[in-house]
Amino acid sequence: MKCNEVQLLQGPFLDSELDARTILEIGEHLKSCAQCARLFAEEQKLEARMKAGLNRGQRTAGLWEQIERSVVAASVAGEGASYRTRGGRAPLQPQGCGSVWSALGEQLLAGWQRSRWAWAGLAGAWMVILGLNLAGREAEGARLAEKQLPQSSEVSFAVKQKRLLMADLAALAEPASTDKARVAPPSPRSDRRKETLNT
Repeated sequence: MKCNEVQLLQGPFLDSELDARTILEIGEHLKSCAQCARLFAEEQKLEARMKAGLNRGQRTAGLWEQIERSVVAASVAGEGASYRTRGGRAPLQPQGCGSVWSALGEQLLAGWQRSRWAWAGLAGAWMVILGLNLAGREAEGARLAEKQLPQSSEVSFAVKQKRLLMADLAALAEPASTDKARVAPPSPRSDRRKETLNT
């Protein structure tokens, strides 16, 4: 394998997501290429440090609430002086998942107020798409209306043909009467051949 191919497969290789043959080929390449081996080793060290950092400390309810408060505070601070509460009230302090949803709602409302023209443009684009869709349906209806209907003589002929077919099917479905002599099925070829040879 070439260096660029090996480097593209670095993530799946380190996550053990590759088939055995590819893993062996990459292993052989890493034995012969010092540069790729160094890159792989550095990536493994980085992953080990990240894993150790993530495993440090306990995850408690207090930690989660602290994270929620810092997220809400960062979003409020990001809006700066333009942030105003409705009715002059102070911003809500996070009290769990409900506070996250309320903070998200407030951010969406603030986004709407900042970019009304973008939302209006999006609504206009949807109206144009809807209009084109309806116009396409009307054109299809007009094409269907232009098609000529069959003449009455053609319809009556088709009805007669259907009746004849139905009568034939009904006749086949009736059980054979006992008065009529049954016709014996033809004998197999081998029987006929024996009869001709014997005579």
